[in-house]
Amino acid sequence: MWQAANRASGGAIVPHALLGDGGADDAGDAAEGGPLPAAGGSRLVVVVDDEPFIVEGLSLLLKGWGYEVVAAQSIDELAQRLPAIREVPGLVLADHFLPQGGSGIEAVEMVRRHAGAPVPAIILTGDTAPERLAEASARGCGLLHKPVQVAPLRDAVDKAMGKGAGQGQGQA
Repeated sequence: MWQAANRASGGAIVPHALLGDGGADDAGDAAEGGPLPAAGGSRLVVVVDDEPFIVEGLSLLLKGWGYEVVAAQSIDELAQRLPAIREVPGLVLADHFLPQGGSGIEAVEMVRRHAGAPVPAIILTGDTAPERLAEASARGCGLLHKPVQVAPLRDAVDKAMGKGAGQGQGQA
């Protein structure tokens, strides 16, 4: 289903910051009514991809690893789902290219504005142009090239969620 494209780093997330520096530019504007309550180890992952089978596959994997998932297939659907999110997500996984000219970076910024916090994010893309890496890095996002193998994905998710390698294994 997934293969590593970034051979230099073993298919894992590129060696750029997963988190911004915590400044206002990272969080965007606070959600209406102020920032969401800090989750303190949130297990919530927001997944945004226009391919239903990818959303389903990622959701199944993440839930199997013990994470909660809110999924959307477009920026519009994400905007509809955000009001139901009442904690700061632990991570956003977003496809770079979304329908109607939307982008994964746009989805990440939308979640960060809603949360009022610099939520960690990983952009998933089949586009290997250097500009994708530069764009993701400039926004404090990690990047994985599609197709992605399960093990590097797990490592990237665990790292972004603040867990060391091998932690949390066996959790349902």
